[in-house]
Amino acid sequence: CIRGSAARCFRVVRNTARRMLIMYQRCMIIAFIGNGLGAYGLRILAGAGLGNLDGTQYLALWYAAGLILAFAAVARRQMERPTAKELCIGLMMALCSVFGQTGMVQAMSGGIPGYVVFPVAVGGGLLFVVMVGVFAFHERVSFLLGLGVVSGLTSLILLALPN
Repeated sequence: CIRGSAARCFRVVRNTARRMLIMYQRCMIIAFIGNGLGAYGLRILAGAGLGNLDGTQYLALWYAAGLILAFAAVARRQMERPTAKELCIGLMMALCSVFGQTGMVQAMSGGIPGYVVFPVAVGGGLLFVVMVGVFAFHERVSFLLGLGVVSGLTSLILLALPN
């Protein structure tokens, strides 16, 4: 771009941006598909009566597969090598996920039905993120977002009520 024409430089930048957008879209599709697989797998295990913590091989295999895929992506040079900060953030996210999955398994093994565990786990996490955004970062809440938060809180309260 330094010695070339402005039009050529613009084409190079545009093509690079297009490749990055395609890669971003691919990663988002993978994340969208893979997002619910852990909870869905737990649901199947609990339905089959295998939701006890004696066999944590499920969680070990799940996270080992993610680690292998991450190393494969870095090895193919499609992604830059992660920095120490990115590795720490990823490790903290993985630990939180392991604790959350373990809590869900314990709840279902303790006799709490899946129709209570899954909405609380999914909706509770979503509501927690919204509340942190509102109270810690002073984000504005639109009418629809407020309606969603109120309906989410109401559903969690109704699920927690005894028969």
